[in-house]
Amino acid sequence: MKARDVMVKDVIKVGPDTTIGEIAAILVRHRISGVPVVGEGDRVIGIVTQTDLAHRSETGTEKRRKWWLEIFADPNAQAREYVKSHGLKARDVMTRVVISVSSDADLAEVADILDTHRIRQAPVMDGGKIVGMISRADLVRALAQVKVAAQTTRSDSGALQKAIREQMNAQPWLKSAFVNFMVRDGVVELWGAVDSEDQRRALRVLVEGVPGVQKVEDNVGLFPKVAGV
Repeated sequence: MKARDVMVKDVIKVGPDTTIGEIAAILVRHRISGVPVVGEGDRVIGIVTQTDLAHRSETGTEKRRKWWLEIFADPNAQAREYVKSHGLKARDVMTRVVISVSSDADLAEVADILDTHRIRQAPVMDGGKIVGMISRADLVRALAQVKVAAQTTRSDSGALQKAIREQMNAQPWLKSAFVNFMVRDGVVELWGAVDSEDQRRALRVLVEGVPGVQKVEDNVGLFPKVAGV
């Protein structure tokens, strides 16, 4: 799936002169965590998020330091913080470095970008124009919409065994040569040994995720720990 498949296309935008009060009301009314700020030609020039509005003088939440830290604080940083907590318009408080994604970006790429930059949402761009917004909530919604293929009560044991073995052999974390299994009527019995409980859990999840598997009987043990290793 691509970003364009799950993004919100009806984008709520504000201008650089939109007031902080108006932006706060928009976030609350539409239950969103941020809005892009657009300038001439609908070009994105910033974004205002809940984080940008968290430390405000009106609510008494502006950043404060111990008096002895104020002595050594960077005056320029203090000035920026003052604008952030006292500015009246979007242009004053918006985050100017906007992290965006392409409309044809895979959802895996979108998830990586959101995680890497620790953001909740990002504008979706196409040809330099904003065409949507995508958030962590949209990724969860995509997961909920995925149609899980119906699994029959009886599966071709030979084909299922081949599929499971191929999946095992493809995993860098698994010593697949030390894992054996038997398939009968969709039930997979696992034997062998792995290095850790994490690997054992991952192995079970892997097998359960192979289409046609109805049940997993886990008899896998752990390799004994070698002293001094």
